[in-house]
Amino acid sequence: MVAAEKAVTYEICEERIYASLSGSGEVAFNIFLSINNTGSETIEIFNFSLDLTDIADLTLTNLSVPVYDYWLESRRYDTVLHIETSILPGEIANLSLNFTTKQGILNVGEYSQFLFNTKLDADVEKFSFEIWLPKGCFLYTENVNPIYPKPTSNFTDGERLVFRWEDENLPAGTAKIFVVYYSGNQPSSNVLIAPFPVYLSSSTSWVILTLTAAAGITAVIAVALVYLKRRRERKGVTDTVFLLLSDSEKEILKLLSASKDKMMTQKEIQDATGYSKAKVSVTVSMLERKGLVEKKAKGRTRIVKLKRRIEI
Repeated sequence: MVAAEKAVTYEICEERIYASLSGSGEVAFNIFLSINNTGSETIEIFNFSLDLTDIADLTLTNLSVPVYDYWLESRRYDTVLHIETSILPGEIANLSLNFTTKQGILNVGEYSQFLFNTKLDADVEKFSFEIWLPKGCFLYTENVNPIYPKPTSNFTDGERLVFRWEDENLPAGTAKIFVVYYSGNQPSSNVLIAPFPVYLSSSTSWVILTLTAAAGITAVIAVALVYLKRRRERKGVTDTVFLLLSDSEKEILKLLSASKDKMMTQKEIQDATGYSKAKVSVTVSMLERKGLVEKKAKGRTRIVKLKRRIEI
């Protein structure tokens, strides 16, 4: 995710990403970077790439080093932020950037999908990613695993669900992907949904904490267990579920559907889509987790086969 223009040696002491989702489909990002120049060359241009192509209202704050200028370079599948700075050998630079995007949220009927992925181009000592769902929203579990991967922790501020992932000592090349399905439709406007306990791995049930106001009482907190019906047996994948997939997932499924014997190698997918090797690998893994494809090893070749009938 981060790259320096010169051939210098550096590492990321800490990378924190906060994503605040709104009900209108906009995402506000805040990203904090702590960059350690471990080489002997001064870093004058620092490049930070984002797997987004729709970025607006960008601001950058220099917390410890000078920032002379910064600008965006839009590419086919991502955007690169070029930062003109001066990070001396042995110096740690702390930078913070904020921006908004309408990319990443897909609204379909009564539920929505948020998807964000990134690849680390440098070693990262501490990594964290935090998602704030829109007010009044809860996890949507019908026919999908509502959240991936399993979060390290979660909490609520009384109005919004917050999910947090934390990791340490990630090597360069690590690909991270985060997916959350959620819904905001409520039977009553005075009911708030919040997580309790931290996380349920089963997609067939959830627990909600209902908060409601009562006469003469500031707040009455009632804890209720709500068990959903088991997922219906399905012969194929409905159009609605297909719409909830990311663009890269859809493109790969379309390729597989049109291919001979409904299978392709990962290299063939990479050539056909123009995606990087890492992006193909991550996307195929997500499709495999959702039960839509399966991977088979044939020598040193990875073959991806369509597992279910897709109605596109």
